[in-house]
Amino acid sequence: MKKIILILTVLLLVSCKTKQAVATPAGRTSVDKQAKEIINRHLKSFPAFKTLSANLQVTYKDGKNEQSLPLSFRMEKDKTIWISAPLGVAKALITPEKAEYYNRLDSSFFSGDFSYISKLLGIDVGFNELQNLLLGNALYSLNFKSEGFIKLLPEDNNRYNIEVTGESPVEVIYRFLPDNYRVEVTEVNHLGANQKAIATYSYQQVGELLLPLSIKIVASEGENSTQITLEFKGLDLDKKLSFPFKIPSGMKEITINK
Repeated sequence: MKKIILILTVLLLVSCKTKQAVATPAGRTSVDKQAKEIINRHLKSFPAFKTLSANLQVTYKDGKNEQSLPLSFRMEKDKTIWISAPLGVAKALITPEKAEYYNRLDSSFFSGDFSYISKLLGIDVGFNELQNLLLGNALYSLNFKSEGFIKLLPEDNNRYNIEVTGESPVEVIYRFLPDNYRVEVTEVNHLGANQKAIATYSYQQVGELLLPLSIKIVASEGENSTQITLEFKGLDLDKKLSFPFKIPSGMKEITINK
């Protein structure tokens, strides 16, 4: 059971120092005209809501080991992401300011920087990137005024493929669905290391919104890979939600070697 709680920490994906795919605001971006049109259509497709709750089935696979766990998931858009294991055995609370987590099974807790989880996945992300990942939005901010290159790649199975590069050693490729411009695949490559993370989406209609049904994340470094699959069930929108979280007394703080 201890290992499966790693699923909770993997879901945090938080680093306080976000590595942007397109770096520095001081230059100009080279953008294909058609790529810009596709991106603008994607930005308009972002789901608009106040709160979101769901039952979240998470499956973690590392080599021959595979474990699954049902979780409770709640989100207040742009403010809070909350995840709880059954009976409150473990909880995570993520805000734009920090990430917090505790695990009753080994009496441990964490509060602060989760860059080591980002390292596990081969990408660095903060609250906005995590929210985008969970909603099927472009992972990193697509800023046409930043310095970098955004170009349209050849179509593959009628999907629109956009490549984003900048001064950082990160290259991101988005594959957009042609009918609704939602993200079908996000691929993040760390050019300075043999690291890659790929997120693949399927969608479900919830009211007037198109939201993820499943997200499969495969992170690899060399020949080693980790797979996390998230499946959202019973999605509810715009209900009044609470986000109970309190680190129990007697817990030992997790220290991270950077």
